[in-house]
Amino acid sequence: MANAIVVLWAALAVQVPDSAARARYAAALRNLSDSLSAVEAAAALVQADLVNASRDLVISRSARLTARCTGARAAARSLDSLLVAVPLRPPPPPPHPPLGRELAMLRMELTRCEAAFTTGRGYERADSVRAWAPHRIARLDDAVRRYRLSARTLMRRTGLE
Repeated sequence: MANAIVVLWAALAVQVPDSAARARYAAALRNLSDSLSAVEAAAALVQADLVNASRDLVISRSARLTARCTGARAAARSLDSLLVAVPLRPPPPPPHPPLGRELAMLRMELTRCEAAFTTGRGYERADSVRAWAPHRIARLDDAVRRYRLSARTLMRRTGLE
């Protein structure tokens, strides 16, 4: 009887760190996904009636997008730290999805988003945002799409869904 309890305890002790790591991964992936949804909503708002929007409205919408990009970048940094610190077990079967690479590209686009949509109070920056917003948002959308595809592949292969 004592042997059975020891074996059961050993099996549970081995699984606990793995399940804790999986829960951390699931939470980090969900947090980043939620942050990216907020970025996409703010980006859509920036593009809404961009040609006819007043400079003040462009500044306001750009500030919201900048804040959302900052938040998403923090969530991406958190997931990136987790990828480095806690290996996912079992490892995904080959070929390994390029989540780390796509995450790095996403972080770079989020950093560009912060810089490109920061207007301050200057109206001349609002004109620049108005001119370049479609191109910059398209690049951001592409990075988000590639990251989400990579994250879904990882989740499917590791059973995190």
